[in-house]
Amino acid sequence: MNDAFEKLIESYLTGTISAEDFAKLEQCLRENPEARRALRRGANLDSALRDWASRNETGEAWLPAKSSPPTRIVRWRVPLWLSAAAVVAFAAFFFAGRSTAPGVPVALEQLAEGAAVLTASVGAEWEGTGARDRLGDTLLPGSLSLRTGWVQIEFFSGAALIIAGPAEFEIMSPWEVTVRHGKARVRVPPAARGFRLMAPGMKLVDLGTEFGVHVERDPAEVQVQVFSGEVEAYPDVGGSYLLTAGQGLAQRGTRVSHVTHLGPDDFPNAAGLRSLDRTRAQSRFASWRMHSLQQRRDPRLLAYYAMEQIVPGERVVRNVAEPCEPRRDGGAVGVAWAAGRWPEKSALEFKRPGDRVRLDLDGTYSALTLTCWVRIDGLDRKYNGLLLTDGYETGEPHWQIYEDGRLMFSLAYNDPENLGKRRNQIYFSPVVFNGTNTGRWHHLAVVYDNRTGTAVQYFDGIEVSREVSPFHAPGRPLLYGPSELGNWGLPTSGHQFPIRNLNGRLDE
Repeated sequence: MNDAFEKLIESYLTGTISAEDFAKLEQCLRENPEARRALRRGANLDSALRDWASRNETGEAWLPAKSSPPTRIVRWRVPLWLSAAAVVAFAAFFFAGRSTAPGVPVALEQLAEGAAVLTASVGAEWEGTGARDRLGDTLLPGSLSLRTGWVQIEFFSGAALIIAGPAEFEIMSPWEVTVRHGKARVRVPPAARGFRLMAPGMKLVDLGTEFGVHVERDPAEVQVQVFSGEVEAYPDVGGSYLLTAGQGLAQRGTRVSHVTHLGPDDFPNAAGLRSLDRTRAQSRFASWRMHSLQQRRDPRLLAYYAMEQIVPGERVVRNVAEPCEPRRDGGAVGVAWAAGRWPEKSALEFKRPGDRVRLDLDGTYSALTLTCWVRIDGLDRKYNGLLLTDGYETGEPHWQIYEDGRLMFSLAYNDPENLGKRRNQIYFSPVVFNGTNTGRWHHLAVVYDNRTGTAVQYFDGIEVSREVSPFHAPGRPLLYGPSELGNWGLPTSGHQFPIRNLNGRLDE
């Protein structure tokens, strides 16, 4: 093939091809078998170069984010005929079924970043702004300093680390952690065999086991104790040791010795973590209940749904705002009672298109504040309902989560210049929900004042947007009426997106 065609392949593989050159490449591939073979060779070479660039001169995986197992590399050999068929099939799909014009960026599926997940935290206090203390947080490689408390970190490799403060450690990759100070316990299932724990003066390679490590600063000492399985220990002073269940090793300076006085109870463990977690949850629940009893007496409350199931099997979602207004109680439809923010606390789970809570909120108002705790399990709809009025009449609010993870508050009003037509005052926040923070509880709030037209939205207590709609006119009344939590009861006639059920849980 000539140089011009080679440049077409190069620009295609690098993603810089223009619409005009893309058409030329497509024509060549359809008419010339040699062109298709050249594309296959170029794709293979591109793949090989990318693979080579990800490895250092020793042939081991190059791990700036340490994302590969350290002990074994499994290579898959694909027959040339299968590789060729795959490239031709890809080309046929790409050229015949491509719906995005060449040169137009294509949105890629979100990739999971990081090396581990924070799965348990009891009384944890961190040093520094980069620390995390929200269950479900994805942890990137980097250093962390735990002042007090216990945390459990589960690595993408399958290994799990329980560490007690005070401690300093660094997540290197899904396959490696460095403990500079503190007590830690590591559980490594067979799939994570080869997980490494680095300590000052010692490297520990786990062969599928459970062990504890204690790193002292003054005097500098590393102690390791194996509870089950096998661990390979490599002190910096030389030599290697294969430790099995019941065996331990200590290194102080240049001296290495076996230890036998340490046991499983000398290190943080899952049972202790669960016990502390239960105690802390009970304390937080008791504190919340006292606050809730005070809050429900606030005279500004129109309705307050604490999401407490008083009677087993109850299908009434009670408005507990005082004085009591049973006419503002909600009716549960399809939804199920489930665990809330603590084991003692209930919440409502929404899953199916019919799941909802029916409300009737009467009155005309000049301002509103809507708040809730929500756990999003997925954004399945274009619009995911929090609170929506039936239909969408003049002055009625809709509170939703947009499909891309933005909070969305809107109000409907008649267009003064076009009688019979409605305008939509829509207020979007930045993206607040993404693949790393679903499946856990977040606090949402929106405040709107019809005098200024300002809508302020909050996520976990932090203001994320403040906006005035260009369609705002001062003094327009706010209305509620028949409404729903977690769905849209009576969509406007012929609406393109009538199903807006929430996938997740609502609390308080």
